[in-house]
Amino acid sequence: MQEKMKDTRHENMTMRALYLIAAVFVVDGHTTLADMFDMQSLFRYYSFHLMLFAFGSGYFFRDGDQRRLLSSLARKAKRLLVPLYLWNIVYGVGAAFLRRFGGFELGEPLSMYTLLIAPLTDGHQFIWNLGSWFVFPLFLCQAIYTLVRRAARLWGDREGVTFLLCLIPGVLCVTLCNRGQQSAVPLFLLRTLILLPGYAGGVLYRRCLEKHDTLPTVPYLTALVIVRALLCARYENLAYLLSTCDYFGCDAFGVYAGGAIAIAFYLRIARLLAPHVAKSRLALAISRNTFAIMMHHYMGFFALNSLFVVLHVLGVFASDFSMRSWRTMSDYMYAPGGRPEWDILYLMAGLLFPLLMQGAQNKLLAAVRTLKKKAS
Repeated sequence: MQEKMKDTRHENMTMRALYLIAAVFVVDGHTTLADMFDMQSLFRYYSFHLMLFAFGSGYFFRDGDQRRLLSSLARKAKRLLVPLYLWNIVYGVGAAFLRRFGGFELGEPLSMYTLLIAPLTDGHQFIWNLGSWFVFPLFLCQAIYTLVRRAARLWGDREGVTFLLCLIPGVLCVTLCNRGQQSAVPLFLLRTLILLPGYAGGVLYRRCLEKHDTLPTVPYLTALVIVRALLCARYENLAYLLSTCDYFGCDAFGVYAGGAIAIAFYLRIARLLAPHVAKSRLALAISRNTFAIMMHHYMGFFALNSLFVVLHVLGVFASDFSMRSWRTMSDYMYAPGGRPEWDILYLMAGLLFPLLMQGAQNKLLAAVRTLKKKAS
């Protein structure tokens, strides 16, 4: 039986479409061949896709958050950090089981550090949930920006000043990374401060810029492509690896100017896609469950590999599947002959499997609530 589509009248469909784009880019960026939609490296995902998420989160910041600071932070922690820790336990136990009984060599052993500290300082400890490293920096962005907004009355609540105060530490952190001095600042703080201008940019756009975003689409997108191409010509590489804060091929201007151009480009694309996203159950499901996609898309890759293992063992397909690589390489993805079209299967698995996990979680929580009501 098909579920009735939720009422979308009170949702911002442009931002739903933007989250859909960002989710696809994150998952595709983690596939082996990757970058199916990067326009021949003009819009390389790793130059903006996580900034896109931060921008979207900042767009939904509301002034009420700063008036009830502690309750606001508690709600954010409950929504982000509680499931982060619960899933970290699940994946930690699962990784230990696979090492003990499956011959896998992935993930770190269970310990107080990997269970309690690593989700905040690293996030790669159990491999199959490594996309979750992004959760804590996003939470800190929200917390820091809420504190900055609380002090905004000191400068007359001028949005440009607020954005500048968030941009300056980001620029300093990018400069450290670009010079190879990232060890001077803890990794979790580097990640957060580099993302902070993206979050502040989302607030700035909603409060000040959105009403002026009315230029005709074709010349606007054309101009953005030209400027982005000029930046790509200026810098050898606009991409960087935020998860480890290294491989910065450009300075702070390249990072933030390149990110702003990409966000402006895909924001307009999202506006064009919005009416179609509103009519698609799958598109809405992906855009509404980006936390689950961040958390579970690597497990989606593993699930698809496991299917290939079954076919390999049965001798009906995947005769050249490498069992050794499956057990030892976190990014092993089977592609007969290395043909790139096989990547689409991993992209689909990375998007659809998390939706199944979220659906199962929702049913479990509903069952628990039902039992509580009966018990009371």
